Amino acid sequence: MDFLHTAEGYADTFYWPETPISHNKQQLDMLVTLQRLHASLDPRTVFASYGKQLQSALPLLGLTLRDFTTPLKWGRSKGVKLSRTVLINNSAVQLDYFLSMPLSISELAQLDTIEPLLCQPLANAYRHQKLAEQAMLDSLTGIGNRFMFNQAFKNATARAQRSTNNQVSLLIFDLDNFKRLNDSKGHREGDKALVLFAEIVRHAIRSSDQAFRLGGDEFVIIAEGKLESAQLIAERVLQQTADNPFLQQNLISCSIGISVFDKRSAPSAEQFFEAADQALYRAKHDGRNRYCVAA
Repeated sequence: MDFLHTAEGYADTFYWPETPISHNKQQLDMLVTLQRLHASLDPRTVFASYGKQLQSALPLLGLTLRDFTTPLKWGRSKGVKLSRTVLINNSAVQLDYFLSMPLSISELAQLDTIEPLLCQPLANAYRHQKLAEQAMLDSLTGIGNRFMFNQAFKNATARAQRSTNNQVSLLIFDLDNFKRLNDSKGHREGDKALVLFAEIVRHAIRSSDQAFRLGGDEFVIIAEGKLESAQLIAERVLQQTADNPFLQQNLISCSIGISVFDKRSAPSAEQFFEAADQALYRAKHDGRNRYCVAA
């Protein structure tokens, strides 16, 4: 009989009555939660807001969203793992919850109610992010476009103006014999050369550097650090261009102009760019397939 004080049973079966949860969580206000999830168009912010809201109702330690090109993570990936599938932009993705204890039946029911609130705000944020990236990226090569370069160039020169230690270099690239390839074999082959060269540029830079295509066969890199860093990047690009079978077969090389921002000799961003552009013309004049540094 003592046993039946803590569990109720019929014949050979019994169940344990649900005990009150010890973490004293409360029911979420669905309207407030939805408003907060719609307050941002940044996927990471939306996801973090979902985690914070959910943590006030459930014993949540962290959560991750997988199967997107940019996985999302909030909190700690420890404790009891609960994996669920949700639809974001009509795609099934895995949402992992990390809990300090398993969810009770009532908590699972609450999660079933709350979880759908995440889908639309997160889908909106992903669409906005994609549109923003498309506006800033070159559609052919996937690196930064002229608009993105203008913003990054302005910021880089402003930092260099304010600091005596922060140096920045500019590298301007122009493909040698690109017009001949376009004219003789067509734009499809020309586009292939541009994509291959963009990959070379992307792999030649460091995480602190930025690469852009300004249009046609003109590419630019904003490189942090001293002149030696920019020269090393230029040498990598020249070597990898020479090693590429398609570019080599079509006699495609590149000429490079380099300038280092110096607020004493070139106090404006326009003069900084012009110095690199003049160095590029000198590299072309001196035989192509080389780099020259602005005097």
